[in-house]
Amino acid sequence: MRRCCSVFAFLPLLCGLSFTTPLQRMSFGPYPQRDQSFPAPQFSRTVKIGITLEGNRNEQFLEQALRFAIMEINLMQNDFHFAPIVNYVESGNLLKTSRTFCRSVNQGATIQFIPTDAAAATLFQSACDRLDLMCMDIHQRDPTFSVPTFSLQPDNRLIGIAITDILRHYGLNQSAAIVDGHEDVPRLDSIIWYGAQHNISIEVFYKNTSSYRPLLRHLRSEQIFVFLVAIRDSQVSEFVENVFQLNMHDSAYTFVFMGLNVLLDDLTDVSFIGLNLLTLSPIDVVNYLNSQKMTQMIAYAESNGVRLNGPEHDHVPNIIPMEAAFLYDTLHLLARTLDHLAPLPDDFFEPVSCEKSSRWAYGSSILNYLYTVGTEGLTGNNQLKNADQRDYSLHVMKLMETGLTNVGAWHSKTGLEIFASILTSDSRQNTVRVRAGTAEDPFMVATVLQEPFLKLKEEFKKELAMKNQTVDIKKITKDHVEGFIIDLMDKLAAAVRKPEGAPFEYNIYIAREFGVLDEFTGEWNGIVKDLLDGTATFSVAPFTITAEREAYISFTKPFMTTGIGILYQQPRGSAQNLFALMRSLSAELWLSSFGAALIIALSMWLIARFSPLEWDNRHLCTGVETRFAVNAFNLRNSVWFSVCSLMMQGCDINPRAVSTRVLGGVWWFYTLFLSAHFIAKLASVLTVEKMTVPFSTVDELVAHAEIKYGILGNGSTYEFFRGSRVDIYREMFEKMNYSVPSVFVADYKEGVDRVMSEQYAFLMEASEIDYLVERNCNVTRIGGTLNTIQYGIGTAKGSPWTDKLSEEILNMIEQSTIPELVEKWWKRGSICVKEEKSTGPSAINSTLVGGAFLLLAMGLILAILMAVVEFIWNALHNAHIEKKSLWAEFLLELRYALKFKSSSTRPVLQKVCPTCGVEMHSIAAAQSHEHRDYTPMMFLNNAIKRSASIFG
Repeated sequence: MRRCCSVFAFLPLLCGLSFTTPLQRMSFGPYPQRDQSFPAPQFSRTVKIGITLEGNRNEQFLEQALRFAIMEINLMQNDFHFAPIVNYVESGNLLKTSRTFCRSVNQGATIQFIPTDAAAATLFQSACDRLDLMCMDIHQRDPTFSVPTFSLQPDNRLIGIAITDILRHYGLNQSAAIVDGHEDVPRLDSIIWYGAQHNISIEVFYKNTSSYRPLLRHLRSEQIFVFLVAIRDSQVSEFVENVFQLNMHDSAYTFVFMGLNVLLDDLTDVSFIGLNLLTLSPIDVVNYLNSQKMTQMIAYAESNGVRLNGPEHDHVPNIIPMEAAFLYDTLHLLARTLDHLAPLPDDFFEPVSCEKSSRWAYGSSILNYLYTVGTEGLTGNNQLKNADQRDYSLHVMKLMETGLTNVGAWHSKTGLEIFASILTSDSRQNTVRVRAGTAEDPFMVATVLQEPFLKLKEEFKKELAMKNQTVDIKKITKDHVEGFIIDLMDKLAAAVRKPEGAPFEYNIYIAREFGVLDEFTGEWNGIVKDLLDGTATFSVAPFTITAEREAYISFTKPFMTTGIGILYQQPRGSAQNLFALMRSLSAELWLSSFGAALIIALSMWLIARFSPLEWDNRHLCTGVETRFAVNAFNLRNSVWFSVCSLMMQGCDINPRAVSTRVLGGVWWFYTLFLSAHFIAKLASVLTVEKMTVPFSTVDELVAHAEIKYGILGNGSTYEFFRGSRVDIYREMFEKMNYSVPSVFVADYKEGVDRVMSEQYAFLMEASEIDYLVERNCNVTRIGGTLNTIQYGIGTAKGSPWTDKLSEEILNMIEQSTIPELVEKWWKRGSICVKEEKSTGPSAINSTLVGGAFLLLAMGLILAILMAVVEFIWNALHNAHIEKKSLWAEFLLELRYALKFKSSSTRPVLQKVCPTCGVEMHSIAAAQSHEHRDYTPMMFLNNAIKRSASIFG
């Protein structure tokens, strides 16, 4: 009563009403922009809008939505303008919330949007009543929240009626309601009450663990197929994920969501799996102006550093939260109301003191006047009559292949309406002509010419060639064709009988395409259109079962399962090179082994010098004792020992001390392991020829810059890539879409030709690839399948033959009839069958071992070069010591080296002349010495004499 009577306090304003203001003539669309060459006018008459938010991402977006709406309103030619006062508080901190409210009011915010938290909202509403301020709500409240506020939101009673009508329409009379906790149960009160009026039974279940899986598993075991999901918006993604983990995403299960923000969730990635999901939305997403306005709002928020969605939701760019939509519409409705009341008195803009409990004179008056105006906004027509008589509209959304799609509408006056283009199977039976068939009326089977499913007989081809005629698919009958489809239909005809007991007779006609839905007209073409019109009774072909097609026609159980595969050129054998033998070990292992050999040599040299047992005065080869102890493991011998052990050839010196033997034994064990590994790998390299392929997975194909890939320009494969939300497939489609020249092909033949003639990978159905590779030895299939595709027999909705054909297909699968047909038509006539008998390992050709010969030649050349270097270095050394001519020393050494026919012995130098005691350093110097009794002795003869004297 207080609010109704307070309108008289606003009578001075009512006398000066002007009903032709710009805001009154506003239509929902882009606001007129001011001329940028003139500065915006400075308003002194400011209506301050207060909003109190929490710090999460959605709440931050609400601030941007508020500023975006205020910016649009201020661009209008009004005698006032809006200004936001935004405050953030922690949820549950009522003391801080109360102080925040008072601070906002003292700053002049006479219009307040109450917070999300129910306790804080109650506090705000009480304060607004005391101060007579405008309190507005944009959040969906439980029925327990009974504080009266102004809100455009539909209450739970209306949502309950709408969901009840949906359950009634789809015949879902028994369902299980799933809630997060007992505090969510009041949301179901209206549904339970209205459902009981229409014999709809609803049983409530709580989520009592951290996951929904145990509850869903229990309900599945109880044979419950309808679920009323009343969980929090933040849990929708987790719930859907649990549904898929339990394989509850087929058409047998139906999920009806109560939340109005399901549109924000990323469900497009699972839209192709067939999840039967229904929900409501207050936003008309089909309206172009709505989409444009939401896009502008999101862009405005992002320009201010606020992202509504994370990177994983970037492909849902034009949907805003329900609260943001109601906030936008509420502000525009308020602006229109104030514009109708213009000019506003000066005290309208004065702040109210929260501490002095002073009252604002216009709160109740504006609230009552709000019900006399209306706007067309994001949430529909906001034409209010009073708080209890508003006409609400909600849009029915269904998960389709393209995501959540608007399939109907619910109005508070007219009830539920399902659009004609997305009718249920029960409703569509009145518009589709279902042909039951009689003995005199054979069935018409629609199919397509696609080998090996259906192909022309060779006799028919020859007949056409003799008559010099081309193929007219309109004149083709089942007598002209053969293939998997004909055999399948013959076996079905032999097993299925009509109700009259007559044989299952059929004729075929060839269609040009399976069917594509025109997005603008909503009309199908191809086989789907023929089934809808009744022209065809069945469609037996490689007809892919998709959710979009199944919304219009029915499918039997699948008779074949395949997927999208990759067709590419037959890989060639690995290019043979001279270093094929070296591939037995990796480059890192080769380098590591030679590095280890060097380290072992250095270690052996150092350890041997410290070990007394490695020093001996007996000659290494003759055993003759000398006056000096010699260590056999000098640096050169240590390297030689390490290399000889690495090559498994043994060495003329071996360690004698325990320390050096331990080191040598460890090195021998390593070389034993390395040589065994080398020989085993070498055997595989010589006997197995690897086939090199540039890629083996779709990820490697995308990363390969030189190889292009493409698909058919239409069909299920095209739709799969175009609508996929998987990052790699979306990236592939974008790359294909912008490739120049185009990588899309008109038919399979063009795709196969491009595969054989260029670096091109063709993505097509694996069943076709398997047939091609058996008849074209130049192509092959690489990797597995990208997805799962099922072929089924298409029938009209409500056809009496769908279940009968499904049952017979299952029988044929169990009896291996269909696998036998696949073997017959896919393998028969293959020209690329590999020979199964083995003729033993092939001989090793010279190319494979060419590396060994090359290595041998390189070693020989290196040895010759080292010998020349040693020869020259020795001549230089002797000439320098004896101060003789280099040429004389060189000729002397060369003379002994070139005496091939003489003995293999040569004189050894006696360092001191026995007559005069002169020390000599070279053989040339000794031979030119004046004492004739000083001659170089023969080393070999001298060694023999000494050995005879010692052991004789």
